[in-house]
Amino acid sequence: MTQQAAPSAAVGPGSDILMRLRTESRAEHEAIERELDLVGPGLTRATYIARLEQLYGFYAPLEDRLGARGAFTATALPPESQPQRKAPLLIADLDVLGARAPAQLQLCTELPELGSAAQVLGCLYVLEGATLGGQVISRHLRKTLGIGPDTGGRFFHGYGEQTGTHFRAFSASLVAFAREHGQKDSMVQSAIATFRALREFCHATAA
Repeated sequence: MTQQAAPSAAVGPGSDILMRLRTESRAEHEAIERELDLVGPGLTRATYIARLEQLYGFYAPLEDRLGARGAFTATALPPESQPQRKAPLLIADLDVLGARAPAQLQLCTELPELGSAAQVLGCLYVLEGATLGGQVISRHLRKTLGIGPDTGGRFFHGYGEQTGTHFRAFSASLVAFAREHGQKDSMVQSAIATFRALREFCHATAA
């Protein structure tokens, strides 16, 4: 779930937001990577399915809340950086893999606060940034379990070959927001809270 800054947004007021997001959320970011352990040599098909079920339990209610805040329809963001819902990809993967139906899965109720635009963007930084690390996980799934985008790995495939380009464009939008509105502390705290909420939910629902 490694994330990177957009090189096109390197100078000017607000340009430090990407560095702050990356460095100040690092501890929680690394903690959820350890919790999920999706690139370890011992990953099994059963464990992978269990992880997808946990991710759905977190993403589904969180994306509903983000959707209510206009996160997936915001005209302020350019098309190339517009976030897309990931829960449908998880549903498709779970169906292909013969997992439990979404209605049977536990949903997270302890979600990060999304009362402001800055909090929404901080949360989206985590979700959109996860697509970068998803590329590493996607290759690992293909190598160890023979799972590709069409056989249960669509979620981690993310935006495919456009994943890096998409995240750079999204990162530039974060910088533009910080330059115009500030609220960098709120954005950073929201990112940290999102990582923490995901980790705590996955830990609580671990088999």
